[in-house]
Amino acid sequence: VCRQHRHQWQTAQGAHRAGTVPAASGTARPGASLREARADLASGSPCGRRLAAHWSAAMSEDFLQPDAARPAEQRDSCGKILVWTVGPLLVGFIWGLLLPHKSDADFADWLSAELGWSYFFAWSVSFYPQVVQNFRRRSVVGLSLDFQLLNLAGFLCYFAFNAVYFWSPHVQQEYRDAHDGNNNAVRLNDVVFAGHAALITAVTLAQIAVYYDYPPLDGPDRWVRLAVVSALTLLLVVSAILAIVIAFSSERVASWLTFFLALSQVKVAITLVKYMPQVWMNFRRKSTDGWSIINVLLDFLGGMLSVAQLVLDAAAADDWSAISGDPAKLLLG
Repeated sequence: VCRQHRHQWQTAQGAHRAGTVPAASGTARPGASLREARADLASGSPCGRRLAAHWSAAMSEDFLQPDAARPAEQRDSCGKILVWTVGPLLVGFIWGLLLPHKSDADFADWLSAELGWSYFFAWSVSFYPQVVQNFRRRSVVGLSLDFQLLNLAGFLCYFAFNAVYFWSPHVQQEYRDAHDGNNNAVRLNDVVFAGHAALITAVTLAQIAVYYDYPPLDGPDRWVRLAVVSALTLLLVVSAILAIVIAFSSERVASWLTFFLALSQVKVAITLVKYMPQVWMNFRRKSTDGWSIINVLLDFLGGMLSVAQLVLDAAAADDWSAISGDPAKLLLG
């Protein structure tokens, strides 16, 4: 598909909400819909007809309708957003109350559990509006595949880090030796969250495979895809080689503590760049349709609660090195 016709359609998408959609000729027709813009393309050159045919299959009729004609239940109303954002926080708070606590637990321990499970539910639920939206639309247009690939790699690294820090006596002892006998700040909710996040991201990628209806990649998009796939392949190869070397050298080259700490820092690095493909897609399409705003809001709330728990735990233990000992949790928040 030529760049001229691709640009015409992307411009039509961006102008859709304003009620003015450029026709294939480049003139603006007040009140035109995306369906009419598609018809303009279909009546033009063979290239325009191919693009119109692709988007006929990719876009649902709900998207091709103007906003006023869409069913009310498919719009993110304030009430819906409020339920999705406040609900997980309440569930996390109640869950923290119901869980048994240690007999010698003080108020700081109780508050830490409340913060931990609240952020766990906020971050965990943040994935589901996107999954539901993909299922209802039977489309993944508007959701970046590169963003999801980076997300899966990051959460797998984060899960490995948390699981080993929480369950491995050997790594726990290495941590105490390196931090004056203090324990690390990883909690069960950290482990469960990271595992759940990796799983639900894999489900989202499965949806992309099933509903795959993206337009063909052009030059800049090809470079983005190549960069993401190359970086993830390099990460997999280097991590596997380093793990084998550590195992066969009996940790003479590096300790397992260092290895899994490095994986947590990889997660932080991925988080710094993973949204860029999604931002780029939004910019190219001049639209965020297809990407759930609820995911962003819950991600923000969960981050604040996660950092609050980490700082509280460090203050309660009078061990501020617990923050530097878990840089992933601090920087991810």
